[in-house]
Amino acid sequence: MNKEEFDALISKIESSIGASIDTKLKDAFREVNPEVLKAISNNSAELKKTVKNLEDSNVALIDAQKSQGAVIEGLTTKLNNANENKKVSFKDQVIGLLKVNEEKLVAMKNGDSKTNIRMTMKAVGNMTIGGNTTGQLPQAERESGITRIVRRNPFILDLVNVGSITSNLWEWVQQANAEGAPGMTAEGAAKAQIDFELVLASAAVRKVTAYIKVSKEMLDDIPLMESEINQELAERINLTIDAQLLSGDGTGQNLTGILANAVAFTPGSFATGSVNEVISPINADVLRVAINQISVSLFQANYIVMHPSDVTAMDLAKSIDGHYVLPPFSTSANTIVKGIPVVANTGVTEGDYLVGDFSKAGVRFREGLTFDVGYENDDFTKNFVTILAEARLVQRVKSNHYPAFVKGDFAVDKAAIAKA
Repeated sequence: MNKEEFDALISKIESSIGASIDTKLKDAFREVNPEVLKAISNNSAELKKTVKNLEDSNVALIDAQKSQGAVIEGLTTKLNNANENKKVSFKDQVIGLLKVNEEKLVAMKNGDSKTNIRMTMKAVGNMTIGGNTTGQLPQAERESGITRIVRRNPFILDLVNVGSITSNLWEWVQQANAEGAPGMTAEGAAKAQIDFELVLASAAVRKVTAYIKVSKEMLDDIPLMESEINQELAERINLTIDAQLLSGDGTGQNLTGILANAVAFTPGSFATGSVNEVISPINADVLRVAINQISVSLFQANYIVMHPSDVTAMDLAKSIDGHYVLPPFSTSANTIVKGIPVVANTGVTEGDYLVGDFSKAGVRFREGLTFDVGYENDDFTKNFVTILAEARLVQRVKSNHYPAFVKGDFAVDKAAIAKA
């Protein structure tokens, strides 16, 4: 269809409907099949009627929209008023809205496209993290690693002599029950006779163990979990060994600790000119007497072990006029008493002390700290893994060396040496 024919048809249509066709509609008509366009122009009466129906429908649609707007405004007001005094859940608001609009729902079900329902769930307001977010928002920043429980440091193995052993029993032979005494002998007289016994003594190797059972998922999904378990097992095993070396009572599977073999403090082991009397004794005085007790037993003390609070008490000792007391035999802020270093550790009971020649305490390891990983019972089918740590060792202080260690209680021993 050429331009002249198209313009003629458009003019005919405009004449039929009594209105001009805008440019966009004309462009649309150009895309229409020419035969269809001719049919439209030839049925001008039907076209005019259709246009009239569209105009009437448009008026009705505008009226319906106005009516619908009034209904929506009323519903919104009701919901907002209700929410001012009571926080209503989303579910409750929806149910309430449906009950109020049952008739509209029926109309919508029957195909009435002019009817709909709208609900405003919340009024516009200020946004806050507390009021407008759920869950972990914003995202937390997590430090790497795991903060471990704080525990004391083991210390006894640093003081005693340590080695290895190839048997489960440590034996030694020592003299006992010496009798007689040498004597000055005249010519032709009987000579002095002495003797002694040889006694076999022994100490058995003991085992320290601990294990942790953990799922394979936990090992896989939590970073550093395996190394954390190994560190925990090692730390706990070493602390148990430390406690046994110091305080084990030798019963059952316990080691015999140094305190079990140490001798008690003896206040009569020194002289001051006025026997066994010290004016206003302090902790350092007790330690000085204990060092002397070891010396007169023919041993040489090399360590003093105390609770940190008792070291602090020595630091804070004052005279009546308020001056700090630092005995002439104590140096380096009470960290050395008569040349013997003080080791502070919470493994020692507060109020107690131990002075000794720690070279006379021997520790031998049959098996150092080892780790094993394996399954137990139905662990394989349940994805559990057992991590086991253990060590085997023995400690001994020979009975002839018991006087190399002196133990005591500061309060009791200060009273024992105090001038009446």
